[in-house]
Amino acid sequence: MMSAADVRVTPQVGGSLVYSDNLKQADSDRQGSLITTLNAGVGIEANGVDGNALSLEYTLDQLFYSHDGNDNSLYQTLRFDANKALGEGFRLDASASIDNIAAAIDENANADIFTGDTVENKQAELGVSYRSNPLSDSNVTGRVFVTASNYEDDIGNYDGGGAALRFSNGPNVRDMFWVIEGTYDYKRSKGDDPNTSFVVLREEIGFQTVYRWVPFMRLNYENYSGTSESDSADQLSWGPALRYFFTKTSYLEVSYNFSETDDISDFWAGAVYLNPSPRTSLRASYDKRAFGDAYDFLFSHRSRRLTNEISYTEAVTNYDRETFVRDGNIAQANVERRLTWESILAARRTTYVFSLYGFELDALNSPSREGDEQGYGASFSIDHQLSRRLKGTAVIDYRDYTFKNIETADQDDQYWTFSIDGSYTVNAMVTLTAGAEHNNKSSSLANNGYDENRLYLELNVDL
Repeated sequence: MMSAADVRVTPQVGGSLVYSDNLKQADSDRQGSLITTLNAGVGIEANGVDGNALSLEYTLDQLFYSHDGNDNSLYQTLRFDANKALGEGFRLDASASIDNIAAAIDENANADIFTGDTVENKQAELGVSYRSNPLSDSNVTGRVFVTASNYEDDIGNYDGGGAALRFSNGPNVRDMFWVIEGTYDYKRSKGDDPNTSFVVLREEIGFQTVYRWVPFMRLNYENYSGTSESDSADQLSWGPALRYFFTKTSYLEVSYNFSETDDISDFWAGAVYLNPSPRTSLRASYDKRAFGDAYDFLFSHRSRRLTNEISYTEAVTNYDRETFVRDGNIAQANVERRLTWESILAARRTTYVFSLYGFELDALNSPSREGDEQGYGASFSIDHQLSRRLKGTAVIDYRDYTFKNIETADQDDQYWTFSIDGSYTVNAMVTLTAGAEHNNKSSSLANNGYDENRLYLELNVDL
């Protein structure tokens, strides 16, 4: 039960004027338009005992176009999260979202609701989790869930479910340790695509630290059942491992693994974890997985004003509209390799944010490069508090995409975005924002580039 004092409700209304000199972001036949937007929404934050919480943000945006009233459109966005204790270690969680994303990134990765080249995505998930007493001899945490995702154009609609389980020793066990982790993910296509399922199991069982040495056995199992043999694979390996702690929180690890998979030979694997201070940590590892050599890296450092985080991950994914290309197979299981770097410097009145990313996407078990994707980009923003009421922001963003083809030349697209705006807080309820933005796309395909200029004025009122 949540008392009224724990609930905050914030209705919002607003509007904007946006002028674009190339609304459809076309290479030729530019169409200018003045877009009037009216929006209304509500925000709810509720917090209760036992970690019970609810968060909701919902907004409706009505767009009116000066060049053609037939383009007038209504858009909605939603963010909802809730969590409630059920007792005896069980919790119920729910989430839902509504977004508008680019229909296909090989057509226009920079699309938004003003250009209209977007699709609405609705997602929902309901789960039940469990956590045992953390002071017992063994710890058990787990979660089961059901999920659904629907797109406006019916490409990539699915429902499904899954589970995650972790079983480990508790703090009272002194001689042995064990960690057993497993995940299961199932997606059922609402179209003609086959159903897919991903299973991952990892185990470590060994002795507690003996003069800084930790001997143990490890086992890794993966089974990815995709849409066909070209995106399906499995792997099973096991073997002895040794971990050496040269400080209480930093160690080196090496293992020799016997492979039970025909096309993967026995292999060495290793990891390093450095934690010289509570503010700095580094983790790096090498292993072999169902898709071959696998690497993982995470570096994090935080000081009073500067935050740095660099990560590299490799994961098997599918049904991802963020990387979808027209005529692509969204249900296909892909290996996504992603590098990210973010640095935030918070000065007294100015915040600087630099981010860098790169990714590769290819079918899980296919030697063909058809449909593979590569991308990288960088952005830099400055947020400066000019006065108590006035704030200025400037952003530079660059993105580069390469889409692999066999019968035709690869497609290369580059995007630049430059924006600057000023925001004035009239009072605790009213904010005015004015700004300008330039978008540019160049492409290796003929008639596939554009440039666009925008001017905008916004009014937001929290009631």
